[in-house]
Amino acid sequence: MSRGFVVQQPARLDWVVYLRGIAALWVYAYHIWLAMGGITVRFGLSTDFSFGLRSLFRAGYQGVDLFFVLSGFVIAWPYVVRGHTRLGRYEVVDFYQRRYLRIAPVFYFTLVVAIGLIAAGQLRGQLDAGMIASHFLFAENFFPTWIAGIRGVYWTLPTEIHFYLLFPLLLRFTDIDRPLRLALGLLVFAIGYHGLVAWLTTSHGIFVAWTSGLLPGRIDQFGYGVAAACAVSMARHNAIEIRKTTVTLMGMFAVGCLVLVSKNASEQYDFWYLAGTSVSGAAIALFVWCVGVWAQNQEPAMQRSVKGLAKRMLYVLGEASLSIYLWHTFFIDLVLGANYRWHFEGSAKALLLCATVPITLMVSFMTYHLIEAPIIAMSKSTAWRQKLGVLSIA
Repeated sequence: MSRGFVVQQPARLDWVVYLRGIAALWVYAYHIWLAMGGITVRFGLSTDFSFGLRSLFRAGYQGVDLFFVLSGFVIAWPYVVRGHTRLGRYEVVDFYQRRYLRIAPVFYFTLVVAIGLIAAGQLRGQLDAGMIASHFLFAENFFPTWIAGIRGVYWTLPTEIHFYLLFPLLLRFTDIDRPLRLALGLLVFAIGYHGLVAWLTTSHGIFVAWTSGLLPGRIDQFGYGVAAACAVSMARHNAIEIRKTTVTLMGMFAVGCLVLVSKNASEQYDFWYLAGTSVSGAAIALFVWCVGVWAQNQEPAMQRSVKGLAKRMLYVLGEASLSIYLWHTFFIDLVLGANYRWHFEGSAKALLLCATVPITLMVSFMTYHLIEAPIIAMSKSTAWRQKLGVLSIA
C-alpha cells in the first residue's frame, strides 16, 4: 500500500478564474493610469469631472486585495467542502509543493529577465547579492528597502507564500459551520496589529509600518477568503439560493467600498490605516460569497456558456492572470524609460502605453502555456506525487 491519501477532485471553479482575470486587468489599468499621469488624467474631457472613471482607476491597486481573498477561498475550498480541517503530514507536503510550483517557476523566470534588463540599463532597479537572494527565497518583504527594489509588484508573492505556510495551522482552527467567527477574529487581529504598528512607529520610533500591508497585516484578507469558502460550502449543503440581481448589487457595493478606501488612503495613522484593508477584504469576501452561492446553482449553464467568446476570453485571461500581473510593469516601465529619453508627445506616450496591452497579453499567454500550465499539471500528477511520497488528486 502506498503512503499518503486519495481524495476526490472538486469541481473547477470557473467563476474564480473570471474574477482573477478581472483583478489582473484592474491592476494593469491602474498602473497604466499612473503612467499617464494619475489624477491629472482627464480622459479626454474638458473638466475634472470624469463620470467616476478617475475613482475606478485609482482603486485599481485593490485588485491585489481581490487576489488575496480569492487565494484564501481557492486553497480552502477543496478541504472545507469535504469538512476536512486537519491536514496530515503528507497532505501538508502535497499542499506546499503544489502551491510553491504554482507561483515560483514563472516568478523566477520573470525575476531573471528583470535582473538582466536592470543590469543592461533598460529598467530601473537595484541589484545586489542580498536583494537578489532574498527574492529567490521569497524573503524580500522582511527588508523594507528591498521590497520594491527589483519590481514593485513582486511584494505580493512573498505575502502569498507566507500565507501558504500558515494555512494548515489556520485551517486547523477553522470552524466550517461558523465562518463568521473566523472572519471576526481575524478582523480584530488585523486592526489590533495595525494599531500596534502605528503605536510603535509614532510613540517609540520603531518603524515597522511597512508590515501592515504584508503579513501579518493582511492575514484577515486571506482569512476572509477561507471564511467565504466555508459559507459557500454551508449554502451548498443547505440549498441556499441567491439571485443574479443580488450578485450585481453586492458587486456594486464591493466596488463602492474599494473606491471609498482608495479615496481615503493616506500615510496618516487614522481609521483608514487601521481598518482600510479590512473593509476592502470584507466587502470583496461578501461579493465572493454571493458569486459562489449563485454559481453553484448555475454550474451546468456556466459550463455551457464558457464557450461564448467574451467569457472564453475572460477565462483565458484568468488562467494567465499571474503572468499578466508579473509582466505588465515591464512593458509599462520600458515605455516610460523611452519617453524619458525621447520626450514623446502626450498622445504618443498614451498610444505606446496602450500598445503594451497586446504585447503583455501575448507574452503572458506564452509563459502560461510554456511554464505555468506544464508545471501545474506535473504538480498534480500521480507520478510526481509518488516521488514525494504522497498520493492525492486534490
